[in-house]
Amino acid sequence: MVSSERWTMWVAGMRVGLACLRKEPMLGLKRLLLPVSYWRVAEFAYVWRKLATISTGKVLDVGSPKDLAAILARDRGFSLTAVDILPEAVSLSDRHTRAQGLSGHGAGKVTSEVQDGRALSYADDTFDAAYSVSVLEHIPDAGDTAALRELVRVVKPGGLVVVTVPYDLEYRESFVNESVYERKQIGSEPVFFERHYDEATLASRLLGPSGAEVGDIEKWGEPTLPIEGLLVRAGPLRVAASPLEPCLSGLFLHRLGPNGKGRPMAAFFSLRKRTMTHFSGTAQKPFAETASEAAALLHLASERARRGRLGDPARG
Repeated sequence: MVSSERWTMWVAGMRVGLACLRKEPMLGLKRLLLPVSYWRVAEFAYVWRKLATISTGKVLDVGSPKDLAAILARDRGFSLTAVDILPEAVSLSDRHTRAQGLSGHGAGKVTSEVQDGRALSYADDTFDAAYSVSVLEHIPDAGDTAALRELVRVVKPGGLVVVTVPYDLEYRESFVNESVYERKQIGSEPVFFERHYDEATLASRLLGPSGAEVGDIEKWGEPTLPIEGLLVRAGPLRVAASPLEPCLSGLFLHRLGPNGKGRPMAAFFSLRKRTMTHFSGTAQKPFAETASEAAALLHLASERARRGRLGDPARG
């Protein structure tokens, strides 16, 4: 059964397609064929759920798939700033929002800008919330750490940061023999593509250095059938199953309990920027200042999930 949040994302994707048809028929048709994909429907639903605590305000999207900003602006009334390091991605975002009448500044609008997530140009405490869906894992070297610190920096004290990244039982990095995003391949040298975090590197690369309070951490995977692998192996035939991908996600892609069945494939987490209290001109220590503290917090979150204190697992 598809969860109400994932169903909401599927309907929102259909609305994006219909809204784009008149001015951008190819974009609209593509979205109607695949309103939202297998993993994205779960990731979008998580961001949607976490941002429900914010009634209005300024929200930053760093590098996420372009539909989500439009959905949040239209259906939640946020003032969205959607940024990407690639000018062509920003142009695509602008085409999407213009076709839907959402391009602009202010409540219910989306502004698309070129920015490097590792060095955002915005002042401290600019946004009420920020999110990044499946982006940090693609930033090479220590760029993932820098980008998350930037997300925390630009939100206001008490502001929310929501992130999704790949996750596995052991940390690994993958490289490809082609250009990746803004990084061009030089000769035959492989180019970094992405990393899959494990518990230790999630703490040491992201949670600890962020200096923010960990709100929650969810591990997601496929407890029963490896549907993602089947979809990938389907190749061009996957198009025929595209409209059904949200339903497949609801049936086979789930939040995993600490002792539950299934291999973790992604981590969804939320952070809240601490309100710094000053004593004699010295700021209070960040919530998770070191990697060891972050690892302890990660363990605590898992224990709370096991005891049911973080709510019932998502049921698809």
